[in-house]
Amino acid sequence: MGKIDYKILLISLCLLHFSVHCQGRPLSKRTVSEVQFMHNLGEHKQVQERREWLQMRLRGIHAELDELSDLTSDEIQHALNVLDELLKPE
Repeated sequence: MGKIDYKILLISLCLLHFSVHCQGRPLSKRTVSEVQFMHNLGEHKQVQERREWLQMRLRGIHAELDELSDLTSDEIQHALNVLDELLKPE
């Protein structure tokens, strides 16, 4: 065998040794922290989406209340009576 063959054999053995001893272990603690970061990012996005949804709903309720403020007391009483009738068990 020539010098090149010994170098290739030595490099191959080193790679084999490294791959056998690293199998099943995380490459670094950074990998775990990256996974935790991605998890936290996903939770943050969900919280943001819920907050935006809630703000939209509140804006809608506010707009409906503005429309209801134009009603007279008789119209409000009539609406409450209709709601009472609808909510009564049969």
